[in-house]
Amino acid sequence: MPVFNVSFLNPNLKAKKGAGVGILADQLAILENSLAKDGYLSPGDYDILIKKARDIQMSGSLSADQRSNYDVKISEYEKSKSVSNMNKTDDIARMNKMIKGEAAEDVMVVGNNPREFLKGRIASLQSKLGDLNDTIQRKTAAGDDTIDYYNEYNATLQEYSNKSEALDAINSFDQKNPIQGYVAYVSTNKNGEIVDVDYAKYGEKSGYAETNGMIDGFQVYGKVNYKEDGKNYFKLGDKTFTAADGLIQDPANPGAFKPTKLMADVQDPSGRGEFTRAQAGYVNLPGNSIPIQSYIPRNSWAKGINGTLYKRGEDGKYTKYLNATEDNLQIDGPVLNIPEVFEQSLMKNVGETVDYSSPITPNQGSEAPVPLPDNPPIPSAPIKMNYGLDNPFSAPDQKTSRSQILRTPKQPSEQAPTGPLQTAKRTIQSGIESVKNLFK
Repeated sequence: MPVFNVSFLNPNLKAKKGAGVGILADQLAILENSLAKDGYLSPGDYDILIKKARDIQMSGSLSADQRSNYDVKISEYEKSKSVSNMNKTDDIARMNKMIKGEAAEDVMVVGNNPREFLKGRIASLQSKLGDLNDTIQRKTAAGDDTIDYYNEYNATLQEYSNKSEALDAINSFDQKNPIQGYVAYVSTNKNGEIVDVDYAKYGEKSGYAETNGMIDGFQVYGKVNYKEDGKNYFKLGDKTFTAADGLIQDPANPGAFKPTKLMADVQDPSGRGEFTRAQAGYVNLPGNSIPIQSYIPRNSWAKGINGTLYKRGEDGKYTKYLNATEDNLQIDGPVLNIPEVFEQSLMKNVGETVDYSSPITPNQGSEAPVPLPDNPPIPSAPIKMNYGLDNPFSAPDQKTSRSQILRTPKQPSEQAPTGPLQTAKRTIQSGIESVKNLFK
């Protein structure tokens, strides 16, 4: 509700500088308590408080002393923000949680693309190394203990080196044999969609079964999906890998055992499908042919950040609907709102796009389109340019006077025709008459 100053109705009533200051201070306190209700004020929270305090300070209702008090308040917020930033950087557990979250994001977006996945991991590790370096420098200058940060830095640097070497190794893939020294550790669901993946050094992880499959050159070590009839089964994309349920010695980990190597199944060569057999050699699966698990169930709907609607079908593919609403599509079930990063990942699995926008008609936006003539007039003689005194591009050897060029007979009572077609006719006729005059 608007508030009006009616003090002019009573000359004895004068507004006091600083009136309502307590209310403004209460508003700031309420905002601070609201932001800190989770027991923590983030650097972004302090930005909001600083802005609010500056708005109050510049409102014009404060005295000089009161504005000075808010200067102090803003300074305190800025100091607390700086401390919060340092604590955020110093917390190794928080760094590792962030790294883990970014790794999960990379799986969702580019888990089936080794090159892009490794680039993402390298970028995250670079950022972590930078934060650790800053923390070590600051704590060393303050005389604080830095041993935990040094250990974390060395471990992160080793992981960064491994990922960088794995990225370089992609160039050695000969399209036949697996990349030496590095493998893909893959977990999938029953549909063969990647749930988790890491492209790392051979022997770095345990609990995975070796297969004769590859993802763009990285030999696949997969988590067994299920056991049936004395066999282990692992599905990746549309390929199924099987082997007898047994354990063999793990050469990468002396004293440990691993499941029997899983081999890709192929159909009966006769085409009758009477039996399957293990495929010899290595089977390379292009990454873009392997789906990544989506958190959107099959036969359900999702909405992107711009309101774009997606329906996931029984086959796992998506249909994308542009310029459509839930009413247009008569959706009676729930629609899951998804963040941009998820939308980017599922867009690669869109099999069909449907646009619900109205079609554009040929004459849309034009009130009276000008029809083109069916048989435009053809001049009886070739048209030549009128070179002369007013034409800067006069032919050097054309000797004609200004009066000769401009001598175009015209009846005094004749009205100049209008319209694009008539104008074209007039221009052509004028050119013909000018040419004739040149040779009189």
